[in-house]
Amino acid sequence: MRRGGDDILIPVAAMTPFACRMIGAMGAPAPIAEEVGRHLVEADLMGVYSHGCVRLAQYADWLSQGMFDPSGSARILKVPGARTIIDGGDGFGVPAMRLAVEAGLEEAITGPGVSAIGVRNTGHTGRLGAFVEQAAENNCFCMIFGGGTGPGWPQVVPHGGAKGRLPTNPYAIGLPGGAHGPVVLDFATATGSGGKVYAAQYAGHRLAPGLCVDATGAPTTNPQDYFDGGALLPMAGAKGYGMALVAELIGGALLGEARSGMNWIVLAVHMAGFQTPELYRTLAEDILARIRDCPPAPGFDGVEIPGERERETLARHRETGLPIPAQTLASIRDWAEKLGVDTREIDHASEQPLPRAPAKHRV
Repeated sequence: MRRGGDDILIPVAAMTPFACRMIGAMGAPAPIAEEVGRHLVEADLMGVYSHGCVRLAQYADWLSQGMFDPSGSARILKVPGARTIIDGGDGFGVPAMRLAVEAGLEEAITGPGVSAIGVRNTGHTGRLGAFVEQAAENNCFCMIFGGGTGPGWPQVVPHGGAKGRLPTNPYAIGLPGGAHGPVVLDFATATGSGGKVYAAQYAGHRLAPGLCVDATGAPTTNPQDYFDGGALLPMAGAKGYGMALVAELIGGALLGEARSGMNWIVLAVHMAGFQTPELYRTLAEDILARIRDCPPAPGFDGVEIPGERERETLARHRETGLPIPAQTLASIRDWAEKLGVDTREIDHASEQPLPRAPAKHRV
């Protein structure tokens, strides 16, 4: 979703406690509210607005429909002779995914060097990139992908189809990088995440061309068409569709029926079993430097390494504040008032927006 001229800059010091209080008002215990609230703010800090504080309004809406249990807590299920499963307790998915990555890292690092953890019965898991980056910082390669909610969330048309049949079934991949930190990929198997459509709808913005079709299968940039029976297109045509189908089979057939959110598999490989960390970083930086040195194509400022833009954006937003569209902020306020959450902290901040720092132009 594009950022418009109607953005209001909210200081991190104001938005973070507000987000935590709002999650708490939905019925989450204090530790979960703190973790989920900070996770959403960090997504906005990194420029991943589809998974940022716009989700406060979406979570409140889902709660009003009884779609998840905010008081649910994640737990580890270990069955003798079977893989580790994280049961999310039908609650917020962020703590469940964090627990899965922690369990996977422990198994991979202290055990045979590899691990596979299943995650099921959990709500929205937030920005997956945060979790694979955590693994990369512990010298592990990590891949997370999931699905299994196709009947309830027919968000994406299969390649060659005209109606939604698959969820956005995201993938995230992280591994250590070179001098500038981990390499992190985080993408939906659709042309964009469903969160981008929600974010555009809340903000009153149009969608980018090529993202969505309406109920008749015709291209559209109106987010309302998505909610009126439309669907997202698969990323890269048949390739994105194939990846989504694999994730749907893993999430829906291997891990069983998904309930309030997707089912997931978390794969981790301890890289020390293949290469010393020091030599790996040297060799990785040689590769990444060669990629960065590629002359840019017309319309581009340069070649980027996945994950680096988000870290640069985070540093900038910590100074300027979180850019939140005015209409999105109004929706968040409306839901906060329904939940009995005091909005004066962000109201005062929005009356005195912070000056913007110059942003690098990236295409």
